[in-house]
Amino acid sequence: MTTKKTVGLAVFAALGMFLAGCAGQAPTQAPADPTTSAAGGGTTAASAPAEAPAEARELRLGHIYDPAHPNERCGVPALNTALEGSGLTVVSYPSATLGNEEELLEQVADGSLELSIAGPSFLGVWEPKAAVFDAAYLFETVEQFDATLNGEIGRQVWDDLEAASGLHVLRTWYYGSRHVTSNNPVRTPADLEGVKVRVPNAPLYLDNIAALGGTGTPMALAEVYIALQQGVIDAQENPIPTIDSQKFQEVQDYISLTGHVVQGTMLMISTDTLAALPPEQADALVAAAEAAGDAVMDCIVEGETEILDKWREAGAIEIIEDVDKAAFMARAVEQLPAKYPEWADLYREIQGSAG
Repeated sequence: MTTKKTVGLAVFAALGMFLAGCAGQAPTQAPADPTTSAAGGGTTAASAPAEAPAEARELRLGHIYDPAHPNERCGVPALNTALEGSGLTVVSYPSATLGNEEELLEQVADGSLELSIAGPSFLGVWEPKAAVFDAAYLFETVEQFDATLNGEIGRQVWDDLEAASGLHVLRTWYYGSRHVTSNNPVRTPADLEGVKVRVPNAPLYLDNIAALGGTGTPMALAEVYIALQQGVIDAQENPIPTIDSQKFQEVQDYISLTGHVVQGTMLMISTDTLAALPPEQADALVAAAEAAGDAVMDCIVEGETEILDKWREAGAIEIIEDVDKAAFMARAVEQLPAKYPEWADLYREIQGSAG
């Protein structure tokens, strides 16, 4: 495991992944007053009487999303609501307060942080097959995404990840479907030719955009608004709630509903941290992650519809719905498996299960 973590750190540094939000954000938690556990003390589950309450403990959750994002706004309260009576409280540190995505994941792996939220491309450093879940046009619907990531296929990948790294996926949360915003309509791959599209700084994101016909330009999320405003880049791609929270509709004329990645993020804990909890608290945390995943999905699905309606009513940005998704998908299916043999068969298997 030490060797794997060392490799993970080296690859993370090479990727130079983006940060999101600003540092210095105060931790957030549910309205109920948490009780901080005493360090190093407490009665173990094995020696405590059956009727004794579990020791109160705070679990710190670090993530890169701003306080308005559904992962924070809907997910964290749902976690704490589901944990009531268990003795566990989740205290959240949003906006990359404790580090960027790869740093947070490393902290979870070495036990210095209890929980984090990570995307498939980051987990792919530890288990290459995990990155497939960020590949373009892998899923056609949110329902297929959810059934796959939280079903048998997802669990097999997560088991392999855990065996390789000691990182345990509690639950996949829906992040949203990624669409392209630009200053010209995008209906076909030809419309992206020569267009500089901001992407997170990871090889798969660059290859996704190349498959769609554009030119990927890596950039931190916090820099995108100004870069669009100044014409440094021509376009960007993100889920609708992220586009809205970052106000990209103010500096772009069109959103083309490409839906090229139906995306999730994973609520992470280490195997050792989970095993150190009394069994009843571990069970409560697993159940809470499930409940919170449902809450986040509802929050994002409803938000996607409400935001599009808001934009239409205000004329904030022109919405292009007649996108030739079949043309984009054909390019992705042809190009991506050839570049990523480590997950090519899994990509084709999931593609074949659509419908």
